[in-house]
Amino acid sequence: MNIRVLVIINPTSGKGNIKNYIREIKQNLEEQNMQVNIQLTKKDYNARNVVIDNIEETDLILVCGGDGTFNETISALMELNAKEISIAYIPMGTTNDLAKSLDMPIKDISITKRLLQSKAKILDVGKFNNDKYFCYVAAFGVITDVSYKTSQKAKNKYGRLAYYMKAIKELIRIPTYKLKIAFDEEELEGEFIYGGISNSESIAGFKWFRREDIDLADGKFEAIFIRKPKKLSGYFRLLSDFRHKDYMINRDFVYFKANKITIITEKNVDWTIDGEYAGNMNFVEIENCNKAIELAVCEKEEINEKEK
Repeated sequence: MNIRVLVIINPTSGKGNIKNYIREIKQNLEEQNMQVNIQLTKKDYNARNVVIDNIEETDLILVCGGDGTFNETISALMELNAKEISIAYIPMGTTNDLAKSLDMPIKDISITKRLLQSKAKILDVGKFNNDKYFCYVAAFGVITDVSYKTSQKAKNKYGRLAYYMKAIKELIRIPTYKLKIAFDEEELEGEFIYGGISNSESIAGFKWFRREDIDLADGKFEAIFIRKPKKLSGYFRLLSDFRHKDYMINRDFVYFKANKITIITEKNVDWTIDGEYAGNMNFVEIENCNKAIELAVCEKEEINEKEK
């Protein structure tokens, strides 16, 4: 029986060029004896809805879009408890953080020619307050709203530069948040300008961790909370320690790994998950769903070898 592939395409991802390759994608998959169902997302019909409507006739999902589109797809599979469905991914977004952590090729349509030769990668997924899911990060605080507050028009025109332009404006005024954080059997309190619970080497286009320090399927998140420095020199030290990934030597960084994390804030805080707005709230419970999805990955070096 032919493999039934649901191809989910976000026509606005990146600079919108994916629309020019729909016929090529379909042809490449059909040449591998795949039964192809192509669906384009719309503002009122996102990837989550596409998956829910087509899950009964699907063996494999190919996502062509950015981190937000991938998140919507994963969220649907988690809600449906459809662990038997594998996912392939052509990252077409602006930052593509998850793809960078997995050394996946970016915006490379040619992987559809050899989709059946992909390697399976098992990944953890984060559960956010029992009603949302994230693939690589849940965060609040300074600069975390840049991705969803930057217009699609600006992203298509300027690419990552659009994020940096927006970030500079956000840095003019940095608010602090009073938190209570509980993880494993520990608790701590303090005032912070940023908090991120992640399962990724790259967040918001920046490399936060050394590759050897993280495992995307170990059942634990990397959590970083940043205090507001008391002096200007403290900001320079933050940047230096961030560059060297020395989070344990600076008191303005709180860094730990955990399976389950509860965060209570004095006032409501805007949260993002995988770069998209998740809501304004003062209580968040995050839990790691260990080895929840199977991702079909065609790595960069594999492509390079086959193209020679």
